[in-house]
This record gives sequence, C-alpha cells and structure tokens, in this order.
Amino acid sequence: MRPKTLAHGLARSALLFGGAALVLTTLGTTVADAHGKAKPVALATGNPSSAVTLNEAGSSLLYPYLQVLAPQLKSAYPDITLAPAAGGSGLGISEAIARLVQLGGSDAYLSPADASANPGLENIPIAVSAQAIDYHVPGAPAYLHLTGNVLAQIYEGKITNWDASQIAKLNPSVTLPNLAIVPVRRVDSSGDTFLFTSFLSATNKAWADGPNEGTTVTWPAVGNELTADGNPGMIQVCSATPGCIAYIGVSVENTAVEDGLQEALVQNRAGKFLRPVQSTILAAVGASAGSTPSSLAQSLIYSKGAGSYPIINFEYLMVQEHQSSSGVAKAIRTFLAWAISPSGGASGDNLAAVDFVSLPKVVIPKVDAAIAKIK
Repeated sequence: MRPKTLAHGLARSALLFGGAALVLTTLGTTVADAHGKAKPVALATGNPSSAVTLNEAGSSLLYPYLQVLAPQLKSAYPDITLAPAAGGSGLGISEAIARLVQLGGSDAYLSPADASANPGLENIPIAVSAQAIDYHVPGAPAYLHLTGNVLAQIYEGKITNWDASQIAKLNPSVTLPNLAIVPVRRVDSSGDTFLFTSFLSATNKAWADGPNEGTTVTWPAVGNELTADGNPGMIQVCSATPGCIAYIGVSVENTAVEDGLQEALVQNRAGKFLRPVQSTILAAVGASAGSTPSSLAQSLIYSKGAGSYPIINFEYLMVQEHQSSSGVAKAIRTFLAWAISPSGGASGDNLAAVDFVSLPKVVIPKVDAAIAKIK
C-alpha cells in the first residue's frame, strides 16, 4: 500500500534512511581529464553576500518535490529562497531559455535542437522519478496488468472498451466491464507526455513511426478522449470520469489513489508487471545510469532488468551557465549541490515523500561538473 499522506511517507522513510541538514562551503569531486586522469572539481558554495530568490517554473511532476525542498533550503541557507511554480516542462524549458526564471523544471532533457540553439544552457538532474498509469473503472480491481503496446492502441483509438480481448488476455482471472475507455492526455507541453510517449514508442512500432515522442506530439484523433492541464488536472479529470485511463507523475500518485483512481501494473522489458515504487525505480536507474553521457541528456525509459519499472527518468533543472551576478550564480550552485547531497536535499525522507530516488553515485561527478560551469 502507498502511504496515504505526506507525513506517513516521511515516517516510513525515516526507518530506512538518515537525513541531516547540510551546510556546504566547498564541495569537491573528481572527473577525468583529457588523458583519463582524475582531477578535482571544486564548487564554491554557501550563503551569497546578499539575499537571492531563485525562481523556478516547469514540471508538475517535479513541483511537489521542490515544495518539500524549499523550506529546508531556507533553513540551511537563510539568504537563499527557492520559489517553485508548475506550468509543465515545456514552460520550464522555454522560460529558462528566455532567462525569465533561474531554474526551469523538466522531466525531459533538452532536445538536440534546443541544446544546439542554446549552448550555454545546462540540463542538470537532481533526482529520479517515475510515472504511474492510473484508471477509473468501477467494479474492476486495482493492479490490472497493462503493456506499452496495449496503451499505445488505447491512445490510438484501436482498443475502445475495458473488456477488449487484448486487455482480458493480460488479466485472465478478472471480470472486466463492458465500459468505454476514455483516454486522458495532457494539453500543456509536458515532460510527463515525453515520458509516456517515449514508453509507447519503445513498445509499439506504429506509435514510434507515427506520433513518436516529445513534450508535445500530434495525438491520434480519438472520439471520447479528454485533456487536462498538469498532473493535478489529470487526477481531477480521471477521478470524475468512469472508464478513464491517464498517465500521472509518481510524485502525486498518493493523491491519485486517495481520490479513488486505481493503479496499473505495467509490463517491463523483461516481461514482468510492476508498480512504480522506490525499489523498482532504483533497479531501473541502476541498469541504465552507467551509460549516462557528460551532457546528462539520457532517457531511462524501458531499462533492462527483471525488477526495473519501465517508465522512469531523471528530473532536470535547466540552468544558464552565465548568470546575472556572481551572487545569483553562487546561490544556484549552492542549491544544486545541496539538492543532490544525501545529507542535504536528497535525504531519504524527502525522496520518499514523493516516491523519488536519489541520483546514482556514478552520475554525481558529471552533475558536479555541470554545476561548476555556472558563473
């Protein structure tokens, strides 16, 4: 069972992890130079000389986590205020590019086109998240088995009823109702849409050759589809619509379950049906993180491994290398270094509150190198 409240989640995670406030002055790590020799990377961090507010906008999947971090950052560094907002990953990327915010939240890394057009923009992961597949089918149990191939056919309009043979075959012991499926999708430019459509593309050739993947895609026309804005909107629309199916970020999955939605078990690359919980997310990131490039632009979708949940990815903050002042740059470096430290923002309690997991150790030196570019 998922914890029903944030407090429950914090209490549970306190049994597994230890967290303490972190006050950084200099954080050092090592990266390989051109000759393969380790060299140190030092990050000058700490309170800036005057108060700095770091404005963030973007991913509604990342937003609840930043809400958890904001007061703790203020306690550790009184002169740094984190002001997070939602709006979707597309907004986070565009506002970071336009320098309207210091931090742009995104579940998707920069596209090759955006990266090429904005060479000074870093996509810096701070945690690993996942996406749940939820449905509202009165009379049906939770944890129906679903595959990416079936989900693609639902969102293409090829599977239209919950008692369709393709779903019944995956759930032979369940009596499914003759109820129309109502697919719900995001209307905003969304990292959740990127994660979901990446999974569909990995598991259904027609989808890969058609809508493919992105924060926005050209969705197939489905007569009874509905749209929603943000993860809270997905929950609201789906909970009010019998027959619905929706993709929802794991950071608000507790709310989805509390509001009556049922959670699916999703088939992974090894053929196992799994939930997005910390153990299955950790298994997936462990199977993929060793190949993370220095650009940190990587999809973790559909990782290998029997225990790997198939829809996971890094949670990114988009940051310009060149900031308006040295004080702002220092505040950003401080926040990011604190946010990825297990003694700081990435404590077990904080991560478990939204069912995120920490960055794998093998990725940290690459993240530190990206943070060190912020001036």
